[in-house]
Amino acid sequence: MPTVIVYWSPGRSAEQKHRVSQRVYEALVEDGGARPEDVLIIFQNIEAGDSARPGAVKANGGEDSQ
Repeated sequence: MPTVIVYWSPGRSAEQKHRVSQRVYEALVEDGGARPEDVLIIFQNIEAGDSARPGAVKANGGEDSQ
């Protein structure tokens, strides 16, 4: 089963999620040969402070903290 997890910042509308999921779905079915009933797309919001790049965790204000 093709599963796609989209990690992004909060604030996207239901319409934006719908448009993105349609394009991903179409690519997997049309170009990837996936069966439509097997496609799963998960949207996961990443809040400030819940992610890190090497050497820094994103603070609540979006600034890097050490």
